[in-house]
Amino acid sequence: MGRKPNQLILEFFIRGQKLEDASNRYQHTCKACGEKFPKGRIDSLTNHLVKKCQAIPLRDRQRVLLRLHELPDLADGDQKDAALAAAGKGGKPLDLPYTTRQNFDGLNVLAEASRQVGASDHTKRGPAYTHSVTVGGKTVIVDPALEAEGFQGHAPGDHMDEDGTHGSGTPQPSSLAGIDHHASASPPLADASLTPDPTSNVRQSQLSMIAASASEMVPHGMPLEHDPTAIGPDGLPKGGTPWGQQLSSHEQLLFDSLQEHDPSLTAATQRAAAFPRPIAMNPNSQAKGFVNEFGNSTKPSKPKVRGRFSAARRREVQEVRKRGACIRCRMLKKPCSGDSPCTTCASVESARLWKHPCIRTRIADEFELYNANLHATLAYHDVSGMRNQVKFEHYAGRIEVTHFEESLVFVTFTGLQGQKPSVSALDPQLQGLGDDAQFQAPPHEIYLLDSDADDLPGKLEMYIKKTAPFFYERESSEFMRPTLLKAAELSQQKKDILLERVLELWVATHVLVDSELRWKTYINPTLPPTSMHTLAQPTDDGRIPVDEITNPETYGLLCSQLRAATEKRASQLSKSVMNDLERRLLQRQQSGWFETFLVAIILLNCVERTCWLFRSWEHENFAPRWPLDKRPPYYANQGERFSDILHMLLKMRSLPPKATPSLENGILKAIEGSDENATQWFETIKITPQFLEQRQTADFDPTDSRSFDLRYGSKLLYPTQTPIA
Repeated sequence: MGRKPNQLILEFFIRGQKLEDASNRYQHTCKACGEKFPKGRIDSLTNHLVKKCQAIPLRDRQRVLLRLHELPDLADGDQKDAALAAAGKGGKPLDLPYTTRQNFDGLNVLAEASRQVGASDHTKRGPAYTHSVTVGGKTVIVDPALEAEGFQGHAPGDHMDEDGTHGSGTPQPSSLAGIDHHASASPPLADASLTPDPTSNVRQSQLSMIAASASEMVPHGMPLEHDPTAIGPDGLPKGGTPWGQQLSSHEQLLFDSLQEHDPSLTAATQRAAAFPRPIAMNPNSQAKGFVNEFGNSTKPSKPKVRGRFSAARRREVQEVRKRGACIRCRMLKKPCSGDSPCTTCASVESARLWKHPCIRTRIADEFELYNANLHATLAYHDVSGMRNQVKFEHYAGRIEVTHFEESLVFVTFTGLQGQKPSVSALDPQLQGLGDDAQFQAPPHEIYLLDSDADDLPGKLEMYIKKTAPFFYERESSEFMRPTLLKAAELSQQKKDILLERVLELWVATHVLVDSELRWKTYINPTLPPTSMHTLAQPTDDGRIPVDEITNPETYGLLCSQLRAATEKRASQLSKSVMNDLERRLLQRQQSGWFETFLVAIILLNCVERTCWLFRSWEHENFAPRWPLDKRPPYYANQGERFSDILHMLLKMRSLPPKATPSLENGILKAIEGSDENATQWFETIKITPQFLEQRQTADFDPTDSRSFDLRYGSKLLYPTQTPIA
């Protein structure tokens, strides 16, 4: 038998076949974007819902997050607030759940914690049945009879004033973020008096045991050497913070409740915190010998051990690790504080490159356009809609695809075949033509790529590598064509993997963006598809073209699937290129600086054209087909920030080649002493400072995918010296 389906997962995923192993898991497919999860791991599915899927609305993402943590939905909270307001008008009290009307102050938290621990045992307990409470890593036996008598807190909305009287308190929000149990199932606690009773001594003894047991974990956050003078009159270390801050949020809440209820416990717990227990000695250390006379006597070597951080320093380091060091401190290998700007960056009086808040993310996280899965989501909905209308079967032949027939390079895929009726019997135009109206036209064939049988991104990877020179030579941009050719030459000479990958990313981006570049698709019923690492040679035997004229429906579906596979490959490449480029800049590489500069220029051109693609979706005619939750401007505006970050990193490493305009024609030339490849590159691109200024303020043209070219890359090419003759 299979595993019982998770209702939350079934709401957002399509459950597929059971895996052929002992894991008892199933394949899953996201209903919103079509992402497939062949392993069906629950952590991968939930991570996709909460973080990655761009097609899920924000409201559903919030609802999933709340249900994963077993918290009430926000809509339920609104209904409770409305019910509470309605009850307030009528003057009748409501029997609300414990989480709604419980105020977590005083001993309510401790009582609730002990009650929850006791409730975990499903056996029926008697009045004298004791149970254990774990606080600070120690387990203490608690008597529920004493708990029922003395561990009950104040009534909701009340608190104790300094004079011992009850005061009207402000209701606290019913948030249980700091508690790891479900208090919504807890019954409400009744009011209790805090006057002494015969069991108060026993109760205080149990509270002391809890506090003393938990205090043993405190010295881990204290200094190694104890100085009696460092303890203030209140029992706390001078200049430090309360020891309780080293505990988790749950434990801290319990100890705050202890101290508020009985101040006499504070001194004992503070003394335990001020005098730490002994620390284990280093077994590898050697004992020092006695020296009886002056001179150069030999002493045993003492291992160097870094002193332990103080409690404040440890908290500071933990916070910095959570946020991450800023990118400038990582580049300069300097300590980074948690401020923005951090202490290191703020100490620079004449900062030329950074005058904005610190950047603590990776550059790959600053550009999400490749990971938005725009084309994959569109293709998934198009194919799913067709599958609901037509029953598909395996196609005996193959589907052949290329851009340039003269390249003699084709990529072949396994296909699916189905028949769709050309005319429906319910067509209004055929009404009144008789019972044979539905047979007026024969059904036509529909073909799809079999993505389950073929690795579409893998085959397109081989295709792009083989046909890349044809894309370079046919590039119409007078700036990008010589840049691509020079980069391809250097990648072959110096075996630069990063340069090779960014060139492949550019081809994939060009395929996705350029509307003038058309796929040429064919069906070949006589030949089977080739293997993954083999590209087909052209044959005219039995090949049938599929285009917008012969079969527009099939052609649209095939192009949609091909764009989705190309986008997936581009997503993998973009992450690899951005991470490797950032790593190369942080490592202060001494050689290959011009190759790294070319990587940045080509990457920025990919960013420019991808931003143009998302900007083109802002037209009102495309709005009904937009599949993502966030609107196109959210993605299109990311290019500016990404280019600023990359520009700052390159400037810090002084990677942009220095150039100056010529007095004859104003064309930029590399200064004397520059790299030979940089000099040749400037001679081929033939750009002027006026052209760069014009491109930096380029306007959007919905008909030209190159209208944003050099909008971001022009910042790296401004002249640095006066014109030369």
